[in-house]
Amino acid sequence: MSFVNSIINNKLSEAKELILARLEEIIAKRLQEAKRYVAEDMSEEFLDEAKKRRNPNVIKMGRIQKIRRRIRRNKQGRIVLQRNVQRSALKGYKISGKTVKRIPANVRLHKARMLKRSWKTTRKAKLRRTLFKRRMSMMRRKSIGLR
Repeated sequence: MSFVNSIINNKLSEAKELILARLEEIIAKRLQEAKRYVAEDMSEEFLDEAKKRRNPNVIKMGRIQKIRRRIRRNKQGRIVLQRNVQRSALKGYKISGKTVKRIPANVRLHKARMLKRSWKTTRKAKLRRTLFKRRMSMMRRKSIGLR
């Protein structure tokens, strides 16, 4: 019996049950659609964040980073593509042989003092040249497909 017939026959309780059953069907259907849309949105956001965070050129293997490709210059000044270089993934550590070892405190302090001294004397003058070279390097990397 339909909703309209139950109202005409003055069976209001049946009409009420029919309305509630139909509403539950509609709600279930809409909920399924909403869940699907939310899942798609969440997966897109997750993938976007993962792509932003992860650099495909750098592979992290535990405490070691393997950098697949870098642009460098050799002794003759030619541009070379450096491949598969390993370095420490942890700050304050270096690779010694096959193991990752802590850089001693006196070495770190000495390096910091030397960097501070170099900025006072020569580094400011070389900064513009360095920035220009970085811009050129980024252009080369983009042409190879590293960026």
